[in-house]
Amino acid sequence: MITADWIAVGALALFCVLGFAVGFGRGLKFFTAGVFGFIISLFVCYCIGGAVYKIPFVQQLTAKLAAALTGKNGFCDFLLKIRFEIIVYYLCLFVVVTIIREIIVAILKHVSKSERPVVSFINRTLGIFLFAAFLAMLTLIVFHIIELIGGSAEQNFYAVLENSKLRLDAIYRNNPLMEIIKAIRNAV
Repeated sequence: MITADWIAVGALALFCVLGFAVGFGRGLKFFTAGVFGFIISLFVCYCIGGAVYKIPFVQQLTAKLAAALTGKNGFCDFLLKIRFEIIVYYLCLFVVVTIIREIIVAILKHVSKSERPVVSFINRTLGIFLFAAFLAMLTLIVFHIIELIGGSAEQNFYAVLENSKLRLDAIYRNNPLMEIIKAIRNAV
């Protein structure tokens, strides 16, 4: 194993211990309260945005919006230049994701409040998965930022990840956060 693998294993172990100590209920409360919940919704939209954008129905709707703005006036031309149809698409996606997130959190909060030993163990075990998912989210964000920076920083970082036993190099190259960037680049 390379150094990056050992760092990943150490970080995963730390987050799993934190998840077990905090539990799912308190972890969920922390991760979904206030501004952090808003950030989670934005992140989910960014993660699934590229995949949802590839759905033919969504592409047809965004194409119709762009067609409705085409050739109207200078302001509409400006809106087309800044890809207004994608902005509207993401706003709608954000509203849907936020509603779904609120419903799921409300249901899970009520389930995780029990103090029975079996439920408490399940709560702590689910806390491990919640914190591991948070670590995965942070990792994908860092990989995405480095890929967007590009140049020698990206090449050097990829060289550090090459030949990883945990396949960190494959995760870096197939980062799902890059899907919307690829979709926008292909559309232009």
